Amino acid sequence: MTESTTTETTVRQLRREALGQDALLFSAAFSLGALLYFLGETVRLAVDDESSGDFWSVSLSDNLILSGLIVGELFVIVNNGLRQGVRGHSVGKHRVGLAVVDVTSGRPTGAARGVLRGLVMAVLIDLAAAAIPIGLPTVLRRLTPEAWHFGGAAYLALIVLLVPLVLSTDRGLADRIARTKVVLGSGDRAVTTETRSRWLTVIDAVGVIGLLTVALTYIVFFAQVLRFPDLF
Repeated sequence: MTESTTTETTVRQLRREALGQDALLFSAAFSLGALLYFLGETVRLAVDDESSGDFWSVSLSDNLILSGLIVGELFVIVNNGLRQGVRGHSVGKHRVGLAVVDVTSGRPTGAARGVLRGLVMAVLIDLAAAAIPIGLPTVLRRLTPEAWHFGGAAYLALIVLLVPLVLSTDRGLADRIARTKVVLGSGDRAVTTETRSRWLTVIDAVGVIGLLTVALTYIVFFAQVLRFPDLF
């Protein structure tokens, strides 16, 4: 195996790991968005004299998910877009020692193309969430007319997101649109410091707990209105 082939294999493996790291931070951003909405709704009901006192509702459950997705997708635009364009890596890629560079110059792409890359990822995530067959209140579903809803596009986006996990491709859709590639980082600051990495691990854990809490709350609430046919 040549050195070039070995490097490509290493990049593909690390890219999958970096994607997992960024996904954990997305969970933290999602949890923060849901928490902010929850706290805001709690305060509103506490000061609203005309409130019926019925805290849990379909609206609250949907808006928890929607608020989480909004903050999570904004995080993707900044982390996987703006940050990568300016600094050359997302938080996840920095943790494993990867960089995102222009295919020609080998340098960070700059803010504009970075944001474009982040927007592509955010749209794919939002569409993929719409593919989950429980009618999640995604951002695009809320902001677009019913007649514009995407159907098969949601499943296509889900496939596009899953391909890098299954096949470990060297360049994903966002890379091809933004004309970027992922390479091994270089220099003294190519990898996140050990101290910062430990703090990020704590944030990861809190984020996963928060996301699971919101998901279980959503499922438990709607389980009350589900009716399954009797088997006997």
